[in-house]
Amino acid sequence: MDISLRRFRASDGERFSVLVDSQGMPLFYPTLFSTWVLRARSLAANSITNALNALKAFCAWEAHAGLSVESIFSRSELLDQNQIRDLCDFLQRSLLSDKEKKITRIKRQPKVVGTSIHYFRLSIVASYLDFLAHRLAPSLDDSRIEKMVEAIKAHRPSKPYRSAADRDDVHLTDEVIQVIEDALKLDSPNNPAKEYGIQLRNALMFFILKLIGLRRGELLNLRVSDFDFGANTMAVVRRPDSNLDVRKHQPTAKTLPRRLRIHPELVKKVYEYVSKCRGKVPGARRHDFLFVTHKAGPTQGAPLSIGAFSKWMGHIGDLVEGAGFHAHALRHNWNYEFSRVADAKGMSPAEEEKTRSYWMGWSETSGTAVLYNARHTKEKAQTAGLELQERYINRQNEVSSDE
Repeated sequence: MDISLRRFRASDGERFSVLVDSQGMPLFYPTLFSTWVLRARSLAANSITNALNALKAFCAWEAHAGLSVESIFSRSELLDQNQIRDLCDFLQRSLLSDKEKKITRIKRQPKVVGTSIHYFRLSIVASYLDFLAHRLAPSLDDSRIEKMVEAIKAHRPSKPYRSAADRDDVHLTDEVIQVIEDALKLDSPNNPAKEYGIQLRNALMFFILKLIGLRRGELLNLRVSDFDFGANTMAVVRRPDSNLDVRKHQPTAKTLPRRLRIHPELVKKVYEYVSKCRGKVPGARRHDFLFVTHKAGPTQGAPLSIGAFSKWMGHIGDLVEGAGFHAHALRHNWNYEFSRVADAKGMSPAEEEKTRSYWMGWSETSGTAVLYNARHTKEKAQTAGLELQERYINRQNEVSSDE
């Protein structure tokens, strides 16, 4: 069965997604699960979409295994251990098709998803099967259903532990940043964009990500009215299910709302893009979102989509292949540079944590800032370790010279 995910935007701005078959008809039980269970948890629209993608992988397994779980449950039967093991192994596979590749490998090995995605898929599928079994096999004892659900959860991989040192060490080198900045200069031969307006927009997006450390969703959610050009400030605002946003896949701010002071030079760049380029794009004056689609077509002037932004990020990544460049890398890079500024200013760990949390939009009790701030311990340990090695080597050299 050909299953796909469709996104919708209601007239009041609310976003929702459904799994549909090849005829465009919503799948009954996955749709019921998303509305009855997932929406009841007050999950964000994007979180529900991610859950439905996990169920899409489950439907792919049914097609692969040649069975229908709905039919099995309707007979008051449950998945056996072999089926559970096969399901859990299958959910580790990537659903990306190899059809688009120009080169086909002779020895084809299925691609696998990361640990966190595999864990998430198994969690959602376990919850879905629990929901489904109670509706299709009400005569079964709850203990039997719970045993099947727990057997699936038992296959979840251990979540990888990312230490504070790992988080703090993730940053782009100065050389990588310089290559990108050089390529994004207006009229640069390496610039992925050729039109002046698009070049100006792309350079502005890059510098906001680099200098402010915003998330992708926060960047694409910015409006012209969020900037106070007189006070040199910028507001980061949460706008879930905005009826002014025509994008079905709405970029959203996951962090706390805040107002940030920004450099006059950055304010100047924003004003330059708005006054010289954005206003001249047909359709752009119908809304207030800062970054718009310049390319001629049905979406010209509309707020820039996540897909278009990701495509541009891919072009930038090609300039520095192997450097691990992506939008969130610039957020990590901001935190790395902030750590250096905090050290230079002599901030205490508590002051640094509080300041970092505000700028990033994290709750002070979330503990996220601690992951970056703990580098003090790492650096002290490194320094102490080197001192001990130096003492030992010097002692050995003194013994050798005496001999």
